[in-house]
Amino acid sequence: MHQREHGVSARNPWAAAWCFFVVMSSVTITTPLWGYYEVRYDFGSTGVSIAFGAMALGVFVALPLFGGLSDSWGRFKVMTLAIIVSLLAVGILLLPGVAALLVARVMQGFAVALTVSSVPPAISEGLARGGEARTALAAAVSTLANLGGLGMGSMLSAGVVRTVGHPFSAPYISIAVLLCTALVPCGRGAAEDRAWSGFAVRLPRVPDGGLMRYVGAGVSALAAFAAFSVYASLGPGVLADVFSVRTPIAGPALYCAVMAFSAVGQLTVLHIRTGWRQWIGIALFIGGFGVVTAAVIRVILPEFEVGGIVLGLGSGILFAEALRSVTSSSHPDTAAASQAGFFMMAYVGMIVPIIALASLIRLLGTPAAFGLTGVILSLLAILGAVASRPRRYRGGDIGV
Repeated sequence: MHQREHGVSARNPWAAAWCFFVVMSSVTITTPLWGYYEVRYDFGSTGVSIAFGAMALGVFVALPLFGGLSDSWGRFKVMTLAIIVSLLAVGILLLPGVAALLVARVMQGFAVALTVSSVPPAISEGLARGGEARTALAAAVSTLANLGGLGMGSMLSAGVVRTVGHPFSAPYISIAVLLCTALVPCGRGAAEDRAWSGFAVRLPRVPDGGLMRYVGAGVSALAAFAAFSVYASLGPGVLADVFSVRTPIAGPALYCAVMAFSAVGQLTVLHIRTGWRQWIGIALFIGGFGVVTAAVIRVILPEFEVGGIVLGLGSGILFAEALRSVTSSSHPDTAAASQAGFFMMAYVGMIVPIIALASLIRLLGTPAAFGLTGVILSLLAILGAVASRPRRYRGGDIGV
């Protein structure tokens, strides 16, 4: 009954996944362009950090206020709104000026907040019917759409600029076309959504699994997002400074490969027991950081690439399992509010650890900074996985 109230049909989960993919692609469309913006506006790396932080500001402002909106308004109505906001942001990015760039980034943060709080519940309600394996599939689809979009946006932008040039217009036009392709299926889903039941600010809500399990899932997601961000934000700089690889497309291509193998990892372990999946993810996560650190010390580029792939495998599994833990214990009527808090914790991993790693690189050098960051994030991943595991009670039942 709950599934129907939110307008989820057998085909709509895939429309929701496509919406997730294109909105997240629009967020990273600027990633390969920061060098051009530095030259155009002469604002250096500090300006890039401010522009990146503007997007994060939009996420953290919008999630507490509008994260639960799809619980009362409908999943696909909120997705459609997210696409419209993304299109407006892309239009503003076509305008000159630092102010336009910052406003557009804040709007992209709003679109991300609307998307991450509405799409995973929609996918879960459409796919997670039929046992634990279907729940794992729903979490994997959400994660693939999310992380795949982040990787593809960067790759698309770099490829378009390399092919046709015009870095301040061509990438934005291309992503606008992709965003428009999601409007029709999401609009059809919106027609099936529940009637408006009134707006109310819904703060992030702890699902039925309990606070410890919820926070544990958030910590696991934080560690996974931090690992992805290492390659998204610092990867091009490390390639240039340590390995002397300065091809503009090298950084986005490596990041896209990390995201692709993250997807492979999730699909490979779908039919393995939940507990085993978590520990496989942790082992790959720790091993990946170890290989990356060794590659930076020995200055071996193929080893750095392999380490990124292994790290991507582990991070993808960790994030999918964390998301599955939250979705499986959330009530349909408050699922979006629960997702909002989860993604707030996850997006901390895209900001704080990267700023800390950049500072450590300046203080300790790249090898020591990567090693220390890997140890800290690995400990967080282990603690998060342990805390987010379902509780076994004496009667033999497993808490969900």
